[in-house]
Amino acid sequence: MKRTRQLLGAVSAIALVGFSVSPAMAAGTTAGDSITNTVTVDFQVGGVDQTAVQDSDTFVVDRKIDVTVATVGASSNEAAGATGVVRQFTVTNDSNATVGYALTASGAAGGDFTPSNVIIFDDLNSNGQYDSGEEITFIDSMAEDETRNVWVVFDIPGTVTNGQSTDIILVANAHEAGSGSIGAEITASSGADDPGTVETVLADAIGIAGVDGEYTGDHAAAHTVTVNAAAMTVSKFSTVVWDPVNLTTDPKAIPGARVQYCIAVSNASGAATATSVVVDDDLPAEVTFYPDAFGTTGDVMVNGTLSGGVCTGGTEVDGYTALDTNVNESLLDIAGGETRTLYFQVTIQ
Repeated sequence: MKRTRQLLGAVSAIALVGFSVSPAMAAGTTAGDSITNTVTVDFQVGGVDQTAVQDSDTFVVDRKIDVTVATVGASSNEAAGATGVVRQFTVTNDSNATVGYALTASGAAGGDFTPSNVIIFDDLNSNGQYDSGEEITFIDSMAEDETRNVWVVFDIPGTVTNGQSTDIILVANAHEAGSGSIGAEITASSGADDPGTVETVLADAIGIAGVDGEYTGDHAAAHTVTVNAAAMTVSKFSTVVWDPVNLTTDPKAIPGARVQYCIAVSNASGAATATSVVVDDDLPAEVTFYPDAFGTTGDVMVNGTLSGGVCTGGTEVDGYTALDTNVNESLLDIAGGETRTLYFQVTIQ
């Protein structure tokens, strides 16, 4: 292009004919295409038209390698311990040539947690989840301006706490295109431009600082994944409510006395709502379950309140299984900052 500018400057005062530019796609004119520019100079001598003189310049369009990786859709929060979590990306070949791309995916360095079982896949059956056999590590060939969907699936450790997050990063790196495979990594040509040779210029931007670079033939994008987790604690209290000597007046924990167990399940403020909460309490051999503590509709009280280590209120349910001396009952969902209780009575042997 420098040669063309010099030629036009030399004849700027003379009529020029035949210079035109064709419209181009986003990727631009295809690499390897020849561009010929012809200049015609008309002139006279003594008022008589003379034979025009012409010259042409031809050069081959060089290869511009450019790729864009982008995220698709919002990145919703996930639960601790979630498996098969999927995030969608697109890879767009902004190059002016057919290119293949090697793909890598990982959790961000320095994230709050490290995702496991990270797999890149092509959702062949369009069901929005990973199925065995859909794994990919590259796109063998992408035409100019072509965009492909790419998915990443991963698991979240069960130890992640509420509010922790990390980025799931996908990187596409330019390689020579192939069929069923890809060729060598594409690098930039060095030295002065040869007008008859297709040379390569890396033109990609930085997607994520520290992950991919400017003009390095790769590009990255990330979904931020934040975990909603419950922060559950359980406390158990006992209160002697009756003994066969003192009855209900300052009863003591003697054989034959009745003791009320109070189990309080709490979820920390700001934590995710805990669902499917089940309390399971195996009674020790030194006590027996007392079924008549609360009336006739049930033997265990659930979803009550806690005050000073004592449970009150709630709903009566049948929660005791005599066969395995076990109290097992569900509680309602427990939102962040809430406490729910389960309580029952036993007799000391």
